[in-house]
Amino acid sequence: MARIWLAAVLFAAALGAALAHTDEYFDKMQTPHGGQVRMAGPYHLELVVGQGEVTLHVSDHGDNAIATADGSAKVIIRSGRRNRYVVVLAPAGENLLRGSGEFKLGKANDISVLLALPGRDPQRAQFRVDRNGKPLAAAKRKAK
Repeated sequence: MARIWLAAVLFAAALGAALAHTDEYFDKMQTPHGGQVRMAGPYHLELVVGQGEVTLHVSDHGDNAIATADGSAKVIIRSGRRNRYVVVLAPAGENLLRGSGEFKLGKANDISVLLALPGRDPQRAQFRVDRNGKPLAAAKRKAK
C-alpha cells in the first residue's frame, strides 16, 4: 500500500513540474526584466525586445543565472508574411546576450531564438511580441 502512495505522489510531482513549464504558465507570470519567458531544454530564456535592440537573459529552471560568456544567439523576427529580420546576439553580462539591428515590428511578431553555449547542446525557443516589443500570449494552433 505504501508503494502505491509513493508512486502516486511521485507521479503527481512529475506531472506538476511538467505542467508548470508550459508557454501558458510563463505567459501568466511576472518576469524579472519585463520580457517573455520560454523554456528551452535545461534553460529559461527571457527575451526583451526594444527599439532596435534584443536582449536574452538565460537561467536554469531554478532561476539561477547561466553563464553566457563565449556563447551566442541568433534571433529571427518574422513580422507579417514578408518581413524577416535577423539579429545576432553576443555576451553582454553574466547571463546576458545582447544585439542590435534594424527591424520593424508589426502588430504581432513571431520570434525564434537559437541559443549556443560552449560545451552544451544548442537550444531553440519561440516567442511572440507586439509592435512595442511587449509579450503576446502564445499563438493558438489550429486543429487539422
